[in-house]
Amino acid sequence: MKILIDGRGIKKTGIGRYIENTLRAILEIDKKNQYELLVRDIDTKNLDLKVDNLEYVRTTANFFGVKEQTEILSILNARKPDLVHFTNFNFPVAYRGKFVITIHDLTLLHFRNLRNSMARKVYYMFKEQVMRNIVLRQGIKKASVVLVPTEYVKEDVAKTFKVRRNKISVTHEAVDKDFATPRVNLDKKGINKPFVLYVGNAYPHKNLERMIMAFGKLITKYMLDYQLVIAGKKDTFHKGLEQSVADAGLQDRVVFTDFVTDQELAGLYKNAKLYVFPSLSEGFGLPPLEAMAHHLPVASSNATCMPEVLGDAAAYFDPRNVTEMAETMLAVLTDEKLAKGLVIKGNRQIKKYSWHKTAQETLEVYELALRQK
Repeated sequence: MKILIDGRGIKKTGIGRYIENTLRAILEIDKKNQYELLVRDIDTKNLDLKVDNLEYVRTTANFFGVKEQTEILSILNARKPDLVHFTNFNFPVAYRGKFVITIHDLTLLHFRNLRNSMARKVYYMFKEQVMRNIVLRQGIKKASVVLVPTEYVKEDVAKTFKVRRNKISVTHEAVDKDFATPRVNLDKKGINKPFVLYVGNAYPHKNLERMIMAFGKLITKYMLDYQLVIAGKKDTFHKGLEQSVADAGLQDRVVFTDFVTDQELAGLYKNAKLYVFPSLSEGFGLPPLEAMAHHLPVASSNATCMPEVLGDAAAYFDPRNVTEMAETMLAVLTDEKLAKGLVIKGNRQIKKYSWHKTAQETLEVYELALRQK
């Protein structure tokens, strides 16, 4: 059988790890099927996937846009795969072949990550309507099987789109096996105190403004001598957060690293005292698992899928309650026994997930879909 996998997001953060790690593990397991990887021209030079049963199919089409609906459709119709795996909800709605689709979460339906300008708001609302009422709805309806990363997302998809649950398959994600060698110059980054770490983007649903407020309580109310390090490439949302930090007089306490290399990120994980994950909505949530893999205690939001993914290996808080968030962070930072216990539980928790298992579950979905008429 010939299976085509949409790998256009293979070098993006988040989804890229899912695509590349799942594909690598699939190719290690499955030698009988032929695979085609739909990949953007600009990403091919950074890929080292070379096995006999894999062929690259190049495209210039990004997510969204006209080319996704035209160029991708033409490629699929010309190559006639037995099965297509769309690794995100984006797909050409006119495609009539057999496919499965991965829905990572429905966060964009539940939260509007709006920038300040009216033009951006209008654009986003238009995109939301197109996504929800056409692309996403049609993808879920037409797919042979819908893949999701957690039971939480399964229930969300089933209820939001009135989908029967036996059409939805949970295939968990995992933490990468190999980490870069830790190498970071903390002084150069402006880090000169023990620090609490957050890694990721700054979309509003990530709830970083409340996290900063909670951290401020650690400094002003509980008199802890710490810094908060927010690691991730800066964008429009970071600018608003930087203003909030300035308004609170926390400039010397909150560090925005901007882009960090894999070595620098590993170094931040190694040197941090606590990882905090305040998100209001997640489909899986890899960063806190990565923190656990680096033997770092985790304080996490109790929203959406997080208790399902992290189990008893995190100290939880209500992400909308700033005081509770601060008190949870305080408890982990000041109770050595609690912190060590979380690290031990975290080491156990990450063993529940592996990309090999993800690949096996995904292959089972492929086989199920291929058997359907």
